[in-house]
Amino acid sequence: MIKSMTGYGQSTGLHGGCAVQVQVRAVNNRFADVRIRVPGEWLSIESELRRRVQSTVRRGRVDVTIKLEAAPGEPVPLKLQPERARAWLRALADLRRIEGVEGAFDGVTLLRLPGVVQESTEEEDQEGLREAIETTLDGALERFDADRRREGETLAEDLVARFAAMRGYVDRMSEAAADAPDELKQRLEERLAKLGPDVALDPARVAQEALLLADRADVTEELVRLRSHLDRADAILRARDDDPVGKRLDFLLQEIHRETNTIGSKSQRLPLSDVMLEMKSENEKIREQVQNLE
Repeated sequence: MIKSMTGYGQSTGLHGGCAVQVQVRAVNNRFADVRIRVPGEWLSIESELRRRVQSTVRRGRVDVTIKLEAAPGEPVPLKLQPERARAWLRALADLRRIEGVEGAFDGVTLLRLPGVVQESTEEEDQEGLREAIETTLDGALERFDADRRREGETLAEDLVARFAAMRGYVDRMSEAAADAPDELKQRLEERLAKLGPDVALDPARVAQEALLLADRADVTEELVRLRSHLDRADAILRARDDDPVGKRLDFLLQEIHRETNTIGSKSQRLPLSDVMLEMKSENEKIREQVQNLE
């Protein structure tokens, strides 16, 4: 199943008097870059949360924001952290002594500083809240993944049509290349005729030279490889597994670009060159789209 690298998902949960809100959003990135914002007292479970995200995401920069708030109408038990409060007071005293900072510092201001007051819950409530956080994250990831699948399906339809257009260009290049030997022979004979009637020409030698020119301009192998790459791209787009496709398609597009350039360097015929330029233009458009795929 084709997935976009961009997506958004949100979910909410409730445990006791605490409301859990999780948001997951992602943008394009070459690798999997997961960034999790979680309240400080829950940093111990960050690695487990990251593992859950990485089981869904293979590529992209993913930002996960987890918020814990008091549920409406529910009292929140609070507990003072004396050591953290004393540390803040010592830091303030040093600031006043060293830098000469002045100003009032009351108890309300102290209580607002990070870590001075924390929610107080029993051990079993802590375990239940942890499970609520993980479950809510799973719900957000499910919605996030569904969003990426929807966009991926739209991109896949566009890419299938564009690769089909590429196949048409290859057919046109094949038709143009079929006339190359006769045209090369005619051009050789015209050039030799300009030497004048006094120059004796060996018909066998002329035919041999024409054959060598045709062999150098032959693009059959390149056309075969192009069709093979296009077949592979079509198979990747139609596969129903969850394997990432972005990097594989990008590699195929590089190979298609290389074969197209080789055809251009071998043939200077105008009809073939025109089709080659259209092929390269379509290749670039597809590459822009592929950058959005996981």
